[in-house]
Order: sequence, then structure tokens, then C-alpha cells
Amino acid sequence: MVAYTAPPANEVGRVIIHLPDNATFYRNRSYLPIAIDLVDGKQIPSLLRSDEHGIDYTAGYEIFSALCSDRAQRTVDRRLLVDGAPITPERYLSLWRSAIGCSMPPEEASKTLGIQAVAVLRAPLAAMAGASSSWTSCPFGAFEAFQAKYRRELNVSDDGVFTLELDLARPEAARDAYYAASMVSTRLRHRAIVWRASIELRTSSRQVGQVSLFAIAEA
Repeated sequence: MVAYTAPPANEVGRVIIHLPDNATFYRNRSYLPIAIDLVDGKQIPSLLRSDEHGIDYTAGYEIFSALCSDRAQRTVDRRLLVDGAPITPERYLSLWRSAIGCSMPPEEASKTLGIQAVAVLRAPLAAMAGASSSWTSCPFGAFEAFQAKYRRELNVSDDGVFTLELDLARPEAARDAYYAASMVSTRLRHRAIVWRASIELRTSSRQVGQVSLFAIAEA
């Protein structure tokens, strides 16, 4: 029997979204690094790092740590191609350095590329009563202050689980999602309760226009 070998991934672009400097406790520039792969003729964006239990924006050095532990390694044995062709790890990393130099805010990524970064928070509402963040810079004294700010958008199901989706292109959304996620994590991470705090990428119909993303790939 011949072992199945998965076809190589074909990266055709890379987009770096930069977030406001106040988005985290550290108050340094942080990013959402996005690889664009061609899958069955469609351009599919994905975060280099994704986690359903934390909204962790990425520092510049962490982008290269993530690349060197995964995608750059795959260029060595040609399990990852760029624009359909082999590439050296050094050249591959240089493309990402260029992409960082061309980083854009969330609203520009949404408007020009059709890529929307959305924070998704979900947890039992009652369990969050009185919860606070582990970060002293959190603008919300307790979860109730965050809940009050987003009361019109916070949806609560019949079983008492709330869901809130925040488009990171909105003013203060990146900061608020970061600290809300820390409150949820601090309160629930050691408990047998299903919860979520993550970033989702969504694409609009104008998406990922071929021209736009290939231009980013060559930046």
C-alpha cells in the first residue's frame, strides 16, 4: 500500500494587521500575522497563531518564532511552496519582514482586502459575575463594566451563555477584547466550563481579490 502524502501548501500572500499600541498591557506595537494559502482555487487566510482560549496578539519577534517552528521549516522539504514554487527559508522569512513593513490597521484590511478580524467571546454569564482582569491596566474594574459598555450587542442564550463578537476595526475594540478575554480566562481557565475567547478571520464577497492579495505577496 502506498502511503498518502498530502500535497504541499501553496502560500500566495501574507498580510500583517497592526493593532493600536494600547491594545495590550505592554503598550507596544502588536500584530495579527495572516498567511494566505491557495486551496482548491480559493485564497484562504489563516492566523499564524490561533487559540480558542485566549486573545493573544503577536509581538514582532513572536511572528518569526511562529514561522521558524512551522511554516519556514516546511519550505525545507518543499511541504510549503510560495506562489507554487520552492523557496529557501531565508528568502521566505524575508517576505514576512517585508509584510511587517507594510502592515495595516484592521479597518484597512477589511476595506481593501475584505479580511475582517473579529474577537469572539463566549461564556456562562452568571459565572462572570465580579470577575476582574489580571492586568492592572484593564479599563474595566470588573466584568460588569465591560458588560454595560456592550450590553446592546451581548447576546445571551436561553441557557445563560453570552456571546459577543467585536470587529477589531472598531475604536477600542482590540483593547476591550484583550482585557475581556483576560477576565474570562482568569475566572474560568481552571474550571470545567466551556468557554471561548479567540480571533476569527472572515472574508467578504469582494474578498480577497486576487489582485490585492498577490500584490501583498510581492510587497
